[in-house]
Amino acid sequence: MRPYSHLPILVALALAAVAPTNAQPIDKTRQSVHEPGPRGLEGWTLDSPVPDSGYGDERFAFTLVIARHGHAIRRISGEPIIWKWIFWADGRQVAYETGAFHFSDTCYLIRLSDGRKLDSYDCYHNLPAAKPDWVKALDATE
Repeated sequence: MRPYSHLPILVALALAAVAPTNAQPIDKTRQSVHEPGPRGLEGWTLDSPVPDSGYGDERFAFTLVIARHGHAIRRISGEPIIWKWIFWADGRQVAYETGAFHFSDTCYLIRLSDGRKLDSYDCYHNLPAAKPDWVKALDATE
């Protein structure tokens, strides 16, 4: 018998002995409610807790998913958190507000067909004073 022929069995037994018996999945991401939009669109966020924070198991939206007729067509990552979003221009665009927990929020308008950022607005400082219509509509969702 070869000297290392039992090695795979010994490794498997060692791993089984140290593996926790009540292992929980680490990823606690959940989908938010799916919001219907125009022309067969729907959107939702992927919400997760912030590890090692004072927020416990409270979940925050880190990704926005846009789908048409049940098929995801665009995934938008927050910077880091997506606070709110809306469909705009009859579903050809999406407006969303993103930022950290404190001291910054930026609103973006993107084109759904290619994900290109069409416009941005400083939603934390509200500068410039004259808000674009898409920002006013986004603000109205509060």
